[in-house]
Amino acid sequence: LKGFKSIHKKAVVVYTDRLNDLSGKVDNFKLAEANLIESPYDKVKVISRGELTAKINLSTQFASKTAIEAIKKAGGSFKKVAVPQRAAKKAEK
Repeated sequence: LKGFKSIHKKAVVVYTDRLNDLSGKVDNFKLAEANLIESPYDKVKVISRGELTAKINLSTQFASKTAIEAIKKAGGSFKKVAVPQRAAKKAEK
């Protein structure tokens, strides 16, 4: 549609070959800690590129079918989770 602009933010893309430096449970916070994404509160999509050798248990919002196959082939697992919400600030009295 002409002039249509989505109000939803696009998912941040992370490639599987960038995950080789990580191990164990990998979620939005661990990806942000490793500087693969800017904020842990963004939607994340993992896409297959290169070879994944690390055994990881990935918990993100999206992953391509080939990325999930690569993760399972390396001995890991994928779990789809919701975007982490920021902690609500307590109202001061």
